[in-house]
Amino acid sequence: MSKENSTITEKLAKLSELTAWFEGDDFSLEAALEKFAEAEKLAKEIDDDLAGFKNKINLLKADFSK
Repeated sequence: MSKENSTITEKLAKLSELTAWFEGDDFSLEAALEKFAEAEKLAKEIDDDLAGFKNKINLLKADFSK
């Protein structure tokens, strides 16, 4: 499953997994750079997804207030 088709919950779980790796004993600088880039991309996708949900909610609220 590609990250773009993942749910926000799945993306958050993966981001949590990546974050936990940084606190583990299996830390290397080379891997850290790759994992940081992956985490940064995931965080951006989550932010975009949440912004999309916020827009949908605002549209629904506007429809109900008419």
